Amino acid sequence: MINPVREMWRHCTQLPVQAQVATATSVAAKLAVINYWEMPVRYRVLAVTMYLCLFACGAFVQGAFAQGDSTAQEAAEAPAPDAESAAAEAAEAEVVPEAPIYSSRALRDMSLVAQATPSDQVLWWPEGESQVLALYNRAISAEPVGAVLFVQDQDLHAIRPQRLQQLRLALPAFGWTTLMVTLPPPDAVPVPVREAPEPATAAVDTAATAEAPRPETEEVFDDTSGEVASVDELNTPQEPAAPTPAIPAKSASEMTDTRLAQAIRHLHDNGQFNVVLVVEGAGAVRAARLVAQMGFEGFRALVLLDARNQLQGEAGDLLAVIAKLSVPMLDLYEDRHIADERDVATRLVTAKRAGHENYVSLQMPVYEPSQERVIKRVRGFLDAHAKGVKVDNAQVIDAP
Repeated sequence: MINPVREMWRHCTQLPVQAQVATATSVAAKLAVINYWEMPVRYRVLAVTMYLCLFACGAFVQGAFAQGDSTAQEAAEAPAPDAESAAAEAAEAEVVPEAPIYSSRALRDMSLVAQATPSDQVLWWPEGESQVLALYNRAISAEPVGAVLFVQDQDLHAIRPQRLQQLRLALPAFGWTTLMVTLPPPDAVPVPVREAPEPATAAVDTAATAEAPRPETEEVFDDTSGEVASVDELNTPQEPAAPTPAIPAKSASEMTDTRLAQAIRHLHDNGQFNVVLVVEGAGAVRAARLVAQMGFEGFRALVLLDARNQLQGEAGDLLAVIAKLSVPMLDLYEDRHIADERDVATRLVTAKRAGHENYVSLQMPVYEPSQERVIKRVRGFLDAHAKGVKVDNAQVIDAP
């Protein structure tokens, strides 16, 4: 007796997948019809089960192949994409970089400071194609006594110096109008140029210095026009094009002097002529240039906070200003840096030699977050030596 399962397996394993399903189905059908009643009961059940499974698999495979053929036919019959639509989709896919919000880092810093300051204290002054931030805080008193112009240390913005910020906010309650303008950082110091060593002298070869032959690749005959180039023109060296002169940018000292002079004009335009200078760190060198330009009689007092006598890369002689300035001066220092004691001693000697009786030098605590002692010292010094009065209908006469 023929075993139907083995017969079907032997035929199926020798054919491809699609043929295996079809052959196995036909073999199972034949065996089921011919030998169905001769097989035992368990083989009958197995034959019927395998016949049904193979029939279902054959129908599934045929449907999958038919669906694949129809999909390929639809793809072949589909129209090609339009060139314009493809270009439009490609343009939409390109990511356009966003323009920067601020044109420079300095403008970004000033804008952020302006956002953190009450709007009634913010001033924007034009400077070429850009703007400059100034913080103007009017006196909170019916009887104002003067104005204070702050000059901050290098590399610091308008509200970064803690002492100047505390003074700027505290002095208006005692009748003092305060003004602080943003100053640029000092220019970078250029690296000194080193002289190149002289090359070793070698014997001059007359044969090498002779006129070199013309290269073989030099164009002499023009194929398009039929003209022959002149030998003299070919041997004449062409002069290089003159470089376009670059527009020199303003230096940090020039921008500082312009901004401080604009701050003084703003105070004068608002009726403030009793002006006191409060400077910190290397800002004392910049304030010294302002005093030298405007005259030594243009200010009522000078307050120094950890002042520096020199600023690398910028001119300004603070010691000369101290020697010639006859107004009261308050010199406060905290002795946090090795240069504090040295610079203070130099200023004190200069003031004594000039015979200044109103020069006061005091050492303050190193760490004081509230700056209460500094505020009291500065306010008391200003009230005692620089307090002014309000004059109605005053006429300002410029010096000849």
